[in-house]
Amino acid sequence: MKFAVLGALTTADDDGVAFVVRGAKPRALLAVLLLEPNRTVPTDTVTAALWGEDPPPTATASLHNHVARLRRDLRDAGGTRLRTMPHGLELRVDDDELDRDAFEGRVRRAVAARNREDWETAERAAGAALALWRGTPFADVPAVAGHPVVTFLQEQRLQALECRFEALLRLGRPDGLAADLGLLVEEHPFREALHRQLILVLGRTGRRAEALARFRSLRRNLVEELGVEPGPALQDAHREVLRGATRRHHEPPAPADPFTAAASEPPAVPGRTPPRPEQLPAPPDGFVGRAEHIAEIRTALESDRAGTACAVISGMPGVGKTGLALHIADQLRPAFPDGRLYLNLHGATPGIAPLTPADALAALLHGLGVDTRRIPGDEAAGSALLRSALAATRTLLVLDDAASVSQVRPLLPAGAGCAVLLTSRQPLATLGAATHVRLEPLPPQDGALLLERAAGRTWAAADARPVARLADLCGHLPLALRICAARLRSRTALSVEKLVERLARLEDRLDHLELEDLSVRRSLTAAHEALTGSGDPRDRDAATALALVGALDLPEYGAPLMAVATGSSERGAEQALDRLAEVALLQETHWGRYVPHDLVRDFARELADRPDARAGNTDAVERALRWYRQRLARCAAALRPGPGRAPEQSGDALALADASAALAWGDTEAANLLFLADTGAHGRLGPGRTLELINSLFPYLHDRGRARDLERLTRHAIALARSGGDAAAEARALGQLASAHYSAGRVRQALLLLDEAVELSGHLCDDAARMRHLGNRAALLRELGRGAEARATLARCLALRPDTLAPGEEATLVGHQGNVAELGDPRSALSFHLRSRDLARQGGSAVLEQVALCNAGRAHLALGEPARALRSFDEALSATASGAGHWNAEREARLGRSQALRALGRPGPAREACEALIREAAARGDSYGRGLAEYELGHLLRELGDEGAALTRWRGALTALDGTDAPMLADLRTRTGATTPYYAQVIPEAGSEGRTC
Repeated sequence: MKFAVLGALTTADDDGVAFVVRGAKPRALLAVLLLEPNRTVPTDTVTAALWGEDPPPTATASLHNHVARLRRDLRDAGGTRLRTMPHGLELRVDDDELDRDAFEGRVRRAVAARNREDWETAERAAGAALALWRGTPFADVPAVAGHPVVTFLQEQRLQALECRFEALLRLGRPDGLAADLGLLVEEHPFREALHRQLILVLGRTGRRAEALARFRSLRRNLVEELGVEPGPALQDAHREVLRGATRRHHEPPAPADPFTAAASEPPAVPGRTPPRPEQLPAPPDGFVGRAEHIAEIRTALESDRAGTACAVISGMPGVGKTGLALHIADQLRPAFPDGRLYLNLHGATPGIAPLTPADALAALLHGLGVDTRRIPGDEAAGSALLRSALAATRTLLVLDDAASVSQVRPLLPAGAGCAVLLTSRQPLATLGAATHVRLEPLPPQDGALLLERAAGRTWAAADARPVARLADLCGHLPLALRICAARLRSRTALSVEKLVERLARLEDRLDHLELEDLSVRRSLTAAHEALTGSGDPRDRDAATALALVGALDLPEYGAPLMAVATGSSERGAEQALDRLAEVALLQETHWGRYVPHDLVRDFARELADRPDARAGNTDAVERALRWYRQRLARCAAALRPGPGRAPEQSGDALALADASAALAWGDTEAANLLFLADTGAHGRLGPGRTLELINSLFPYLHDRGRARDLERLTRHAIALARSGGDAAAEARALGQLASAHYSAGRVRQALLLLDEAVELSGHLCDDAARMRHLGNRAALLRELGRGAEARATLARCLALRPDTLAPGEEATLVGHQGNVAELGDPRSALSFHLRSRDLARQGGSAVLEQVALCNAGRAHLALGEPARALRSFDEALSATASGAGHWNAEREARLGRSQALRALGRPGPAREACEALIREAAARGDSYGRGLAEYELGHLLRELGDEGAALTRWRGALTALDGTDAPMLADLRTRTGATTPYYAQVIPEAGSEGRTC
C-alpha cells in the first residue's frame, strides 16, 4: 500500500495501481489518521476533524460507517491496518508506504550535508526531497488545513528549497533561480534567507540594479512594519552587490515589444487623451449580505502583488453573481484610479452566442481608447496589445458571465497594478485565480431583508411568517426574490400572503417568477440549452440527466441510480452528474450525492413533462423504482438470510457482499428509500409495492436503531394494509411496529400489538407468522417478569414448530427458549443461548449471532460469572466493528459490558464504557438506551464515592425512562425522591393502536 500526502491525498495498492477513497468524510478520516500514523488518534480528535467543534448527534454512528467504508477501500477486511483502539483509531503504516516519511528523511540528509558544506550532496538530497512535493499537503482535504503537521511539512519544504538554492550558489550555478526565488519571497515577505539568496542570484547574473532595489524594498518593509534592520547575512549580500562582485553570467538585452508602439500610438483625435474608462453598470439597489465574500475578494484584489490579481465568482443561475461583482467593483473605485472596464461575455445569455476571445479583446481595447484601426484581428496579437496597454496602469476588469477558461485566458492582463473580477456558472478551476467564491442562496434572514428593501415595504411583526415563507418558496435565490419584490412594489394590492399562495402551487411556480426582463425559467433554460447545443457528448448526457432529475423527483441522486435510469454505465452517469454540478445545476452535498435547488427541481419537472420526453422518462422511472425494490430486497436478504429472502446469485449486479455492505448501501440511499416508502412519494408505487418496500426496509431500519422512522413507516403500512384489506401485510406490520415500541422501551404497547398480530395470523391460518409473533410475545412477557404467561406463550409457539426449520429461524426459537428460561434457570438459559449462537453461525446471520452472544453474557451475569460475561459481550460487539450489527443488541452488549466490568472491580473502564454508550445513544436519538446507561453510570459513580454525580445521573435516567416499561423505574423514583412519573402516557386499546396511523 502507498499513501501520498504531499499534495492531494492519493492511494495506491502494492502494485502501484492508484485507487480512490470515495467520500469526503472517509477521505478526511484517512487524512486525520495519516497525520499521526502508527499512533492512536483519540475519537474526539477524529470527530472534531470530520464535523468541527459542534458535531451532530449522529456523529458517532456516522463515524462507524465511515470507518467501515475506509476499511473496504483499503482492502482491510480483517481490520489489521485500520484498528479500533480503546480510545480511538490507529492506522498502521509500514516503512516506505508514506511519501511524507521519505520526504522528511531526504530533507534531514540535505540539511546535514549543508551543515558540513558538502554542497553536491546537499543539492542532490534537497532536489530528491522536492521531487516528492506535489503541492500543499492534503490539498484536497479541507478538514486538516492548518494542522500543525501540514505547517511543519511546508516549513520542511522551505528548508529544502533554501538548501538547494544555497548549494547551487556555492557551486556557481545561479542560472534560472531568480524566477523561483522571486515567487517565494512574495509568498514569504519576511523570510530573510530567501531574500538573501535572491539578491545574490540577481547580483551574480548581471541584474545588479534589481538586486539593490530588492534590498532597499526589503529594508524599508522590515523597518516600517517590524522595526528591525536586515540581518548580518543580508547585509553581507548587499555589500557584495555594492562592491560589484564579478558577474558569472550576463543576460541578453530584452527584445523590443512589437506592440508597444501600437499601444502608444496617438489617439484618433490629435491632442486628446483617451478617456479614463468607467464602464461599470450601476450596482443593484438594496444589496444585502455576502459580507464574508466581499471581504475575501476585496482583500485579494487590493493587496500588493507581483502580478495581476484575479477573483472568480461562480454559482447557479440567479444566485446573484453579477450583482455581487458590481457591488464589489463599485467599492473598489479608489483602488483603481486608471479606470474600470466591464464586459459581458454572454456565456449563458438566452439567444446570444458567447463572445469569441477576439471579439472580447476588440471590445476591451476599444474601451481603453485604442484606435479601431490599430486593433489586430489575430487573437494572440490582440491579447499582447491588451497586456501592453494595461501594463503600467491600475485598472479593474469586470468580466461577466464567462463561458469557459479558454474564453477568458487571452483577456487577462499581466501588470501588477491590474485586477480581474470574473463571474461564471462554472468554477473556472484551471484559470489559477487567487480567490474563488462559489455563491450559495442567501441565508433566510438576508433573503427576507432583500425582499423588504427591494419591495419598498416595511414589514410588521405579523408579516414575519409569510415573508419567511415567501423567501423559502423562492429558494432564497436573489433573482427570484427580486422578481417577487418587483411584483409587490408594482402592485400595492398584492399581499405577501396571496403571493405565497401562488408560489406554493409547484406546477406553475416558475410562471410567477417571470416579470419583464427578469425570469428564473429563462435563466435556467439558457443553461439547459447550452448543454443540449454543445458538441460535447458529456453535455448532452448531462441535459438528459437533468430531465430525469425532474422525472424521478427524489431527494437526492447518485451515479448508480442515474445509471439505471439512463441505461448507461455508472461512469457515464457520474460524469453527467459531475457536469451538472460544474454548471451549478446540481449541488454535490457530499461525495457522490447530488441535490438540485428547489427552483432547478421545478424546472427539471417541466423538462420531464415535455410531450416528446414523457414516454422515455416513464420507462426510466420504472427502471429506477424496480432497481430500488430489487436492491433493497438484496439488502434485506444480506441482513436477514433465510427462506423468503431474495437469493444471491453468482454475478448478480444487485448483490451486496455482506451485512456491512448492505448497511452501507442503506445509509447511502436512506433518504430516497424513506421518501418512496412514506406518503411523501404521493403514492407513486401504489399500496402493494409500498408495503413490499416498507417490509424490505425493516431490517435496515431495525439494525440501525432508527426507531422513529420505523414507527412512522410501520404505522403507514398498517393503514395501507387495512385500507386494502391485506390482513397478512397488516399482521406483519403490527409485528414490526411492536419491534419499534420494544426498542423504545414501550414493552406493554408492543405486547398489545403482538396480540393483534397473533390473532390476525390465526385467522389467516399462517402458522409460521403466528409462531414468530408468539415467540416475540413470550420474550416480551419475560421482560415484564410475567413468567407463567411467558412459558405458556412459548409452549404455544413451540407447538407450531414445523418439522424442518432454517438455521436462522431455529436460532431465533432457541433464543426465545433461553430468554424465558432466564427467569428461573440461568444455567439452562445459557445453554440455549450458546446453541442459538451456533445455529446463527451455521446460518450465516451475524445479527442473530450478536443477539445470542449478548443474551449469553446476560446469563453469565445472572450466574455471577462476570469474566465470562465480559468475554461474551466483547465477542458480541466485535460484529459491530466491521460496520454490521444490530443496535438493540449492541446497546445491550455495551451496557452488559459496563456491568461486567463493574462486577469485576474495574470501575474506571466500566465508567468509560458507560459514558461512551450514553454519547452513542444520544447521537442516535435513543432516549431509552441513554436512560439505561445513565442508570448504570449512577451506580458506578456511587461506588466511586460521588453521590452528587450519581443522583444527577439517576435524575437524567428517570427523565429518559419515564413513560417506558423499564424495570428500574420504581428504584429510580425512590433514589431521586420522585413520587409520580414526570409525564403520564396513555396506552391505547389494542383495537385502536394501528387505526390511529
